[in-house]
Amino acid sequence: MRWLDRTRLAKAATAGPGALLFAGEPAESAVPLLASEVETMQSLSRRSFEKAGLAKNDRVLFAVSRPGSPAVELLAQAIAPSASGVALTGPKGRLRLLSTIRTLKPTMLVTTACGAADFLARLYMEFNVDPVELDLRKIVLVGEVASRGVAKRIGKEFEADLSEIYCDPIFGAALAWRRGSAWEATEAGLLALADPAKDEIRAEQPIGGGAAALELVLRPAWSAALADAAIRTGEVVAGDPGDAGLFNHTAGEHVLVRGQWISLPVLRKQLALIDGIAGWELAIDRGDRSLDSAVLKIRFERETLVSNPMWRGRIQQAVAAATPVHVDVATELADPEASKPKEAVVDLRGHHLGVDRAHLAAP
Repeated sequence: MRWLDRTRLAKAATAGPGALLFAGEPAESAVPLLASEVETMQSLSRRSFEKAGLAKNDRVLFAVSRPGSPAVELLAQAIAPSASGVALTGPKGRLRLLSTIRTLKPTMLVTTACGAADFLARLYMEFNVDPVELDLRKIVLVGEVASRGVAKRIGKEFEADLSEIYCDPIFGAALAWRRGSAWEATEAGLLALADPAKDEIRAEQPIGGGAAALELVLRPAWSAALADAAIRTGEVVAGDPGDAGLFNHTAGEHVLVRGQWISLPVLRKQLALIDGIAGWELAIDRGDRSLDSAVLKIRFERETLVSNPMWRGRIQQAVAAATPVHVDVATELADPEASKPKEAVVDLRGHHLGVDRAHLAAP
């Protein structure tokens, strides 16, 4: 069995004629699937949505991020034969989302937990709309670690049947689902649990919490090029996730923010092009808000660069080239006597346990 993580996928599978590439945004690695393999993956996703409550008379609206891979579009195509209609819209712009819901009149909304919570708050505070008026009979949550109690509150406020679906972070395939308290895998053998620091499967059944922090591992049997691989997802189950999702923590070189992944290797590469940087810190918080916030704190070697608008613009461009997630930028002068690491991730949410899987923080 080959053990891979998401930074090593580019060398694991090479594209042949007719392959569809899953590359993310920005492209970090290209993982190919042939048309027949895509169809197999879509069949799995369709079964997951059907088990999560999708019915033939449902009109479905996906209000999730559409990164530079076909994952969301393929999900929509996958469930189209089992629904009366499927539409896609971006999660940003809550007033646009409200307008889209009023026009299309979906019965099922697919979105992230934090996105749904933010939409709910704006319905009350800004739009003066009772969420029940939207007639969303079903809400499916995907894509991020929810704050405690948020999922139940969303279902209650919208008076909707709430379910959750787990989609893998590479292909976006829907592989597990939950309606009520228990998660279920759509098909056995596609997900497993492993010790973050050891290349060995600890449990073939990844559903349910345990005492130890274990990483979700993807076994993409639908891909001929990766059928023998165990791919570390960077998603960690520590204890009982409760209503936080199938996983409640992350680890490794990718950090989950607002339902999207920030690649630290890509960010590191972009920042290396800018001279004068002594170090940086990526701080992520949610606090009492609905949505995550991220701040990149840059330490400059020279005081003249701290307030330089040109250098600030270069930092902002570097961040935009590394991730579609909005990240604020703060600058300061490096203290030569302070013993700070060259780079660091400070997750005030407590989600990300560390970059080095061999030395993770206690959850």
